[in-house]
Amino acid sequence: MSDSEQAKQRGGRVSRRAVIYGALGLGGLAVASQFVPDLRIRWREPLGELAAFPAPDRASFLDTEQVLAPYLMTAVPLANDIIGDPQAEYYGFMAGGWWRPPNAQTETNARIMEHISTLAWFAANKRDWNPLYRSEILLARIEAAVAYYTSLQLQDGTYPEYEGKPSLAATTFGIVAQADAYEALQQIGALPDAMLQLRRSIERAVRWFMDVQAKHWTPPVRVFNQVTAGLIGAQRALQILPDPPADQNAVYERISYLCAHGQAPAGFLHEPYGVDFGYNFTVTMPDLAWLYAHTGHPEIVPLVRRYMGFMPFAVLPEPGTGGLWHVPALHARNVTTSVSRPAGDLADRGALAKVFLDDVPSIALFLPTREDKAASREEFASAAGPVSELAKPHTSPRTWMYGLLAPQGPARAVREALEKQLPVLTSERFTKLESGSQKDQYLFVRRPSYYAASVFGDWTENDKSTRQLGTVWSPRLGTILVGTNDPDHPEGWETLGPDRAFSTRQSSSTSKYFDSRTSAGDHAINLDEVQDKTGLFAQRTEAVTDPGDYITGWAYWDQGLQFTFITDRAGECIQRIPVLLKEGDTLTFSDGSTFSPGDGDHEIETSTIVLERKGSRVLFDLGATKFRAFVKASGCSMAGGEIHRVGIVFEGELNVNIVFLRGSEPGSLQAEAHRHSNDDVSIRITISTSRARPVSRLKIRGTGVDTEIDVTGTGFRVFERTLTPSRPGTVSLVTTAHLEDGSVFGETEAAIT
Repeated sequence: MSDSEQAKQRGGRVSRRAVIYGALGLGGLAVASQFVPDLRIRWREPLGELAAFPAPDRASFLDTEQVLAPYLMTAVPLANDIIGDPQAEYYGFMAGGWWRPPNAQTETNARIMEHISTLAWFAANKRDWNPLYRSEILLARIEAAVAYYTSLQLQDGTYPEYEGKPSLAATTFGIVAQADAYEALQQIGALPDAMLQLRRSIERAVRWFMDVQAKHWTPPVRVFNQVTAGLIGAQRALQILPDPPADQNAVYERISYLCAHGQAPAGFLHEPYGVDFGYNFTVTMPDLAWLYAHTGHPEIVPLVRRYMGFMPFAVLPEPGTGGLWHVPALHARNVTTSVSRPAGDLADRGALAKVFLDDVPSIALFLPTREDKAASREEFASAAGPVSELAKPHTSPRTWMYGLLAPQGPARAVREALEKQLPVLTSERFTKLESGSQKDQYLFVRRPSYYAASVFGDWTENDKSTRQLGTVWSPRLGTILVGTNDPDHPEGWETLGPDRAFSTRQSSSTSKYFDSRTSAGDHAINLDEVQDKTGLFAQRTEAVTDPGDYITGWAYWDQGLQFTFITDRAGECIQRIPVLLKEGDTLTFSDGSTFSPGDGDHEIETSTIVLERKGSRVLFDLGATKFRAFVKASGCSMAGGEIHRVGIVFEGELNVNIVFLRGSEPGSLQAEAHRHSNDDVSIRITISTSRARPVSRLKIRGTGVDTEIDVTGTGFRVFERTLTPSRPGTVSLVTTAHLEDGSVFGETEAAIT
């Protein structure tokens, strides 16, 4: 029995086209394969206009269906914007710019048509508040839209998105939208012709998607979210079609394949290849939850656990903001700043991920609490004004699809407990080095004074993710350095070569690691050994294009970091340091002058910069030489402050010592010491002196150690040495600072870690 005949028996609406097909004696499949592309041209009918209606009483919506209210108020203008003039070239196209970005509003962008699922839901579901149920005018407009939508399908079964070219996203998300529309029409036995077109479209698209030789299955799978959507489409086809193009075993096998080849060794999901919280959590995680709920596939939960084993390392609490913040440098596609966990149904795009709460409790970290959700829904129900339509183009049909299905979220107490268990709060010593799938490395270093999160390795043009140091956070000061992944505000730790020939922030490099304080020796360690380092180690990165472009060195001490940059290129380079300044912060330069938030652009020659925040200080030491420097507000807000670009102009080589200072008074002396695997001991000494009391000599003593360092100049100075004790048993080093007259300026003892 054909779809049209089945629809007739169910009392469905039969269009003039179905009568003509029957007279011609054409079977359903023949119609779909031979005539569908011409339907919107040959058999056009003028489309009537839907009348506007007053917004229903907010209290009439069930809590779990409140998400539909703004879609209901959008349905009339959305449907009326479907081109209904029979003489129009794009009859059936969903005009009006309701879905997808303004720059993507073309008649060949199939993604725009995904709202057939939204309109079909209102046409097929009876509610006291839904005046569109079985609306003949709405059904006629859906019919025209389906005909136009399916006519866009390309020969191989794909759909176009940009420039009429085949698109994985347009195809896979389209399958899901079409499946929902098909099921809704089937529910009320309406539009048999449209159902036929949708069925044939879904079959062709799923067949293309499930072809294991197709490019999107090439390992490693490049874009996880789009492939996941395709798997949902294939599963939906199994649920709704009489003769689905793929069986359950095939879908199971492809889920296994995706889990094996779509997740980086680090744990994040490829977007594309790199990290992206926006796609990983608000797009992919709900899709994985749907797949898990409908297939019970045993590899999905372990994949989610691995993901949640990685992401908390890229999240930081910020004192005074009451929230959590991402490390923006990691994220490849969406501009990323704060961790957003909105309770409102329209904004809660990751809602269905709550399915994983029982199996992966830590996922609650990124979800709104049940208390916040209840308060939001109560606020919606009791609000005085009418429900408004959605704002263009923020009308994703996925929001209502998953919002209707989402279970209850975590209790507030549970999420607060997880926030207190963030890695940066539960340990003051660890090193986590993780790898992506495309020679990208993610380095997280926690030491007593700070936490540094960085990305190294290959960089892909057009990715928003950046390279080198991303964020430096302190348990006392909060965030002090932070880069963005915003092309409109390109701030970050970055060295620009002469004539801007290269940028370390946007270029590829290789990394090596060393059990020493510098990367110049022969004490290289492998990647597994880096994970075991809880004390001092060093790193060297070299430009991939030409090692002469740049070499950078990093040393990870307990009290701060040391950075070295070297280039063979002649000319001025600029080192950019993204300092986050908050209200009340002060930058002090070596001449004693200062800069505070709100001051105008500042230029100075200096050898040191000291950031002071609420009585705590961090030093940026440039060595004995003064460099031309400038400070400029970026206009980019982050973590409760504003990023200020501090630029250092230099040639050839630059060394920057970052030291978290003990105490807030000048005239200080501090030191730290670390033992290496060959029993050498490295020490770093930071001293601040004045002209009134200039230090001339540092004496370092310990078991098997007795050495001196000559000191010239005043102000802040940082000294590093690697010592070879003459006999074993050294457990600490005592540093004594002597004035020019031989008297003692100060003394400090550093336990060797």
